This record gives sequence, structure tokens and C-alpha cells, in this order.
Amino acid sequence: MNTLDRQFKNIARGDLQIIEETLPSLLTGLKLIWTISRHINAHESKMEDILESISNEICDKVKAKIDITKIFKKKPDDAIRIIQQGQSVLLKWKKEYDATKRDIEQQQTVKRWDFTRQKEIFEQSIHMRTVLSDLEQACVIIQEFYAILGPDLKAV
Repeated sequence: MNTLDRQFKNIARGDLQIIEETLPSLLTGLKLIWTISRHINAHESKMEDILESISNEICDKVKAKIDITKIFKKKPDDAIRIIQQGQSVLLKWKKEYDATKRDIEQQQTVKRWDFTRQKEIFEQSIHMRTVLSDLEQACVIIQEFYAILGPDLKAV
């Protein structure tokens, strides 16, 4: 697991751009561990626990960056940018996992990633992407109101 120390630190620091950039190397490292570690490979629940912990940490960082009580106090452009970054991180997490799973399945010498708790691993991130999409739409509507109302009516 020391192989992934840098990736875990990047996720723990919480900058969304860095998290997104870290995901490919993180999953490459997890694939390596899955391939060479007899302990993890023999006990699927260990890898499920690792994946679930990573997923929860990513979701926590996105939640912290997109605080629902503060997001609408930002300028709509800024709020939309932050929300889109959060969506991008969550989507990339799932896409990188799926790509790694496909790679493992193509190698016939490695045990497949057929986890029984896969739904639980991604349930929160999928839900969060839906909520973020709704938040983004709300911010777009606010942005449109600002454009229609103009500076004179905004002052009232």
C-alpha cells in the first residue's frame, strides 16, 4: 500500500483538480496491488473495503468543496465552474474504475474484479452527480435571471 501513499495524500488534501489528475495513477496502483498481492487478491472484501474508502473520501472532498449552504452565495459562473469540477471528479472516478476493471478482465491470468459490493462502492458518488447536475441547472437559471434583469433591477 506504500505504493499508493502519494495518491492517498493527494486525495486527502482535497483539491478537486489534483484528485481528478491522481485517479488514473491510483487505479493503476490498485491494479498492480490486485495483481501481485496474494492477500488482497485472495480476499475480495479487502479490495472492496479499499475501494469503498477511496470512494467515500472522494465524495467527502467534493461535498466539502461544494458546500450547499454557500454555493448560491457565489457568483453563478464561479458556482457552475466548481459544480462542474465536482461532477468531473466523480465521473472520472467511475470511468477510471470501469477502465481498470476492463483491463483486469482482459488479462486472463488475473482474478477478475467481480465485487459483490460494487453498488455500495459507487452509490454515493452516482447520487452526488445527480444532485450536482440539479445544482448546476439551478445556477444556470440564476445566471439567466441576472442576464435578463440587468444591473438596475438587481439593485432593487
